[in-house]
Amino acid sequence: MSQRMRPHEPQPSFDPAGPSPRSRIQAAVRSVLAALTLTAAFGAGVTVDRLAWDGGSGAGASSSFTDSEKFGVLQETWDAIHTQYVETEAIDDEELVYGASRGMVDALGDTGHSRFLDPEEADDFEREIRGETVGIGIYLDLASGMPTVIAPVDDGPADRAGVRAGDVILKIGDEPVEGLTPEELRDRLGGDEGTRVTLTLRHAGDNEPYTVTLSRAKLTIQPVSWSMLPHGVAHLRLSEFSGGATEDLKEAIGQIREAGASKMILDMRDNPGGLVFEAIGVASQFLPEGTTIYQERDRAGSVRSVTTTGEGVALDLPLVVLVNGNSASAAEIVAAALRDSGRASLLGERTYGTGTVLTPTEFEDGSMALIGTALWLTADGEQIWKRGVDPDETVALADEVYPTRPSQDPEITEAELARSKDDQLVAGHERLQTGRAALPSPPANSAP
Repeated sequence: MSQRMRPHEPQPSFDPAGPSPRSRIQAAVRSVLAALTLTAAFGAGVTVDRLAWDGGSGAGASSSFTDSEKFGVLQETWDAIHTQYVETEAIDDEELVYGASRGMVDALGDTGHSRFLDPEEADDFEREIRGETVGIGIYLDLASGMPTVIAPVDDGPADRAGVRAGDVILKIGDEPVEGLTPEELRDRLGGDEGTRVTLTLRHAGDNEPYTVTLSRAKLTIQPVSWSMLPHGVAHLRLSEFSGGATEDLKEAIGQIREAGASKMILDMRDNPGGLVFEAIGVASQFLPEGTTIYQERDRAGSVRSVTTTGEGVALDLPLVVLVNGNSASAAEIVAAALRDSGRASLLGERTYGTGTVLTPTEFEDGSMALIGTALWLTADGEQIWKRGVDPDETVALADEVYPTRPSQDPEITEAELARSKDDQLVAGHERLQTGRAALPSPPANSAP
């Protein structure tokens, strides 16, 4: 693993009562950004953050569905389409079935959580779990109505072509993007490895557009990156809880110690979550063994506590954690555990409010249903779903400012930090410098 890992940007905020206007607007478009972030699978990243993989199983039709008195409405709709719809060549029975399945899951009202994936989406979903996808390597924000680059993937096609955070996409090929639906954006930006797409963009603050032609490539997203800030503070970003996140984190902590760091900012802003066992592994690096990380409540109301395991590698580092309205799911339970245990000061904005465990059920044709089967609660039993996690200190970023990424500068000077518009990072660094950050607790068996 190289010292500077590749960042991964997640999806926008949920809570309409959240602190920033950008977060409130992004709530409406969160479910589309997975496709646009890496121009890969539509919706894939929306569910990977809440995954509790049980393997799934093939499932046949349930007799209870056909016995329902409302089943006739579905059959009658099917019949009406086949006997009345004017464009007969557009009728696709497979798509009708997938549409009905998607509609059933959407009707649960579990927006941004439970969902149905057709075979192509399910395949992309599984690739994203492994941290692999194909695209041009950009993360997009749709809040302004125009696709705006949050950040390019380090060393991805867009990054190598000079695409920067804040750039607005004006055209894809010769077609203006204004008026395109999220699905249409996905279709035009996505594509197979080696295929090319031409974009017309405009840098933030510039009047003149520029054009780049990008070749779509296979992207392997690494979840950990870090840089050094002044006065022995390490800025370690954890972008997602994908496979290998814990081991990458442990290795990075070893590297920052060698670089002379004695304090750390754990940056989980824009982290959509990931695999639950990686969340347990990450929390276990900062908390003593046996500490409750979160509770899990099933549909019957039974609650079980999940605790840290093993001996952590960062039990002694003074710690500040950064979160924002895009921090979701596994990022929320880790942030809450570190806050509520007194292990870390939590700065930023209220988190997304995911807090459901999704269990995938795979079907014979390769499609998949992701259904919320349990709620994640904080260690104190507070519900995260639709509520989020509040920081100890609320610090908002201006709408035009995006969080600093360690990959942008491996070693930020004091003058550069002073000029930074990333008020959250600056506030975290100040807390560590003034001694207002939470300090590690002594081991349970230590002398008073």
